[in-house]
Amino acid sequence: MEFVFYSLSLILGYAFTRFVTEQTNFHLRMKGIWVHHWILSAIAMAVLAALGYDAPYVWGALTGVALEGLSRKNWSLRDTKRT
Repeated sequence: MEFVFYSLSLILGYAFTRFVTEQTNFHLRMKGIWVHHWILSAIAMAVLAALGYDAPYVWGALTGVALEGLSRKNWSLRDTKRT
């Protein structure tokens, strides 16, 4: 049953992130680096892994957020608009 929660959370995380990113224009940019939401999700995953947290719905949602960001055309770390 854990895989079910993981899978549903992945889909919901992806869809929610797509909706939010299409509706807002918020970006974290600093000194030529663009901090995308997939990076923030990966950082959160690393922290949770270090803490031993294993709730499948949290991992699914974070995976959905990361995959949504990586599926976009521009996902590089380099901010080409500010360099």
